[in-house]
Amino acid sequence: MTPSQRIALNTIATYTRSVFSAALGLFSMRWVLGALGQSDFGLFSVVGSIITFIVFLNGIMAGSAARHFAYSIGEGDADKVNQWFNAAFSIHLILPIILIFVGWPIGEYCIAHVLTIPLDRIATSLWVFRISLLSAFFSMVTIPFSAMFTAKQHITTLAVWGTLQSVLSFIFAFLLTRMSGDRLLLYAIGIVTITIFMQVGLSVQAIIVFRECRIRRAQWFDLERFKQIFSFAGWSFIGVFGTILRNQGSPLLLNIFFGPKVNAAFGIANTITAQAMTLSSAMTGAFSPEITVSEGRGERNKMLEIALRMCKFSTLLVMLLAIPLIVEVDYVLKLWLHDVPPYAGTLCQLMLIMFLIDQLTVGYMSAVNAQGKIAAYQATLGTILVLTLPLAWLFLKVGYPPTGVGFAFIINIFLVSLGRVFWGRHLLGMRVQKWLTQVVIPCTAVGVISTLAALTPLWWLSSSFTRFFLVTVASAIATILAGWFIALNASERSFFAKNTANMKKHFWLRYAKPA
Repeated sequence: MTPSQRIALNTIATYTRSVFSAALGLFSMRWVLGALGQSDFGLFSVVGSIITFIVFLNGIMAGSAARHFAYSIGEGDADKVNQWFNAAFSIHLILPIILIFVGWPIGEYCIAHVLTIPLDRIATSLWVFRISLLSAFFSMVTIPFSAMFTAKQHITTLAVWGTLQSVLSFIFAFLLTRMSGDRLLLYAIGIVTITIFMQVGLSVQAIIVFRECRIRRAQWFDLERFKQIFSFAGWSFIGVFGTILRNQGSPLLLNIFFGPKVNAAFGIANTITAQAMTLSSAMTGAFSPEITVSEGRGERNKMLEIALRMCKFSTLLVMLLAIPLIVEVDYVLKLWLHDVPPYAGTLCQLMLIMFLIDQLTVGYMSAVNAQGKIAAYQATLGTILVLTLPLAWLFLKVGYPPTGVGFAFIINIFLVSLGRVFWGRHLLGMRVQKWLTQVVIPCTAVGVISTLAALTPLWWLSSSFTRFFLVTVASAIATILAGWFIALNASERSFFAKNTANMKKHFWLRYAKPA
């Protein structure tokens, strides 16, 4: 299988899983919100934000380890990959213990004394926090195993495990509506149990399938590899910290200004954005390993072409979901939740717009990480990201409603995108004109055409399911047709046509042809 075919297969598998998981996640969230109520749903979101603050350093280490895995795979040295794995695994055994030991008392203090939480819910919130820490520990320890699936480009396997987790979470959400007792606590226990089961199962499979995941204690605590992992992670620190501060600090800020019910609105907006992100991950998960492997082989021009295609295809895929939701967000939330928290609709629209802007340069991020010289890049973008929360605080302080946070996100991601383009040109020689002509202009044209098509039913139909269906269909058709004729170039259209025919032929020979 060629690299292009592997990317196409991984994208299809992950995108299918993403659409399925998004449907289950969005539908089950209606049950969860109904079972918990707006206040407890907001509290769960706030506690999750604290957990993310505690474990964010581990995420930086995970990204560093995955990058070294993929780069060594590109060099074709399996023993070296195994050495990198064991070095990373030893780090992920020690680091979670340190982070949890430090973060536990800080998190409990914030819940008890800093956040706006009803007095009768503080005890439950503390237990939810403690239970979530257990899930965080397993998440941190098992990251090297899931990173190996990504680095080896076994994306379909990750898609299967992700689908199974979505199905189990969906079933549990339904059962939650029929449970008695403290449902916030029960929800935390159920979600944590499902998460741990998935992580352990995936890790066991990685040990069985990949000889690079064989655990060899003699290779633990390799100081030279520690130095390289921590060096790469150290420069990633500012960027990741800025992202965490933006995404997880915002609900804490909203809690302080407006209380837990507004957290429910922000949590819903985050859920919608997370589903859009799963569609984007269908593309980034398929492209990123090939970008790093190509750089490891010394194929810089090929790597840059893949990065630009990643920007374009990821943006187009997200448009399929984002544009109909932006147009019909009020109806969707009413149909989905019945009792919609104030500001949820506008926050959803702003977060989706922010995410669409982000996708236009997502390939730059993978390309810069692949080549490894990330110091100035991370310092610049991390500083911009860190400024998101002060900007959001300023908007709220001068009297803006909770939607001020969404506007702060959009301003920030626009500046981040400009920073990615600047450093892509400076570090890799990625031409700005090429990005404009191959990504920005065609994607903008597709977005305008798709939006106009989505708005057309609004001119002659009142709010209803029929109108929502027509908006979705019109937007999807417009995105696909405009994407095909405007965004894709001749070689990309030829590739898709050829591989679609090959997949049909393969399916016929393997499954449909009579014996």
